[in-house]
Amino acid sequence: MSTPAATTANDSSENVSLNIEQVQKQINSEIEMLQSSIQRLQYAQEGFGESMLASTKLPKTDQDTLIPLSSSMYVPGRLSDNEHLLVDIGTGYFIEMRPKKAYEYFKRKHDYIQIEVEKLQKVLYEKLLTRQQIHNVIQMSLQQQMQQQQATGTAKK
Repeated sequence: MSTPAATTANDSSENVSLNIEQVQKQINSEIEMLQSSIQRLQYAQEGFGESMLASTKLPKTDQDTLIPLSSSMYVPGRLSDNEHLLVDIGTGYFIEMRPKKAYEYFKRKHDYIQIEVEKLQKVLYEKLLTRQQIHNVIQMSLQQQMQQQQATGTAKK
């Protein structure tokens, strides 16, 4: 028969274990969100990098070229003016820019995203460390429980 003190200790350790598991689930959720955010930012950064390159390698005026309609569909076309570009600045707005200004715009965006990715990677690293610490606490707790069970089992004999 267990004593009231032993029952209270077991209830307390179960509550702590549940709290640790909740924190672990929350940390795992935050890690997944951060990883997803980093991937989306890196994808956007690639797009700005491609746009930077495209703004420096424009075909000559009146030269036949392929115009992308999607990532896998093109139509033939002819560039009538390579000194004025329409740049998508987001939410359906376009601004006319010269190639050099367009390059500078895409570079600013590319560099800004790089800084943000680095910040998120630091936060992700901290979350990964926290998850490892939680894992260590759980392992220590399990080892203590096993030792207590073994000690109880040998004390009964």
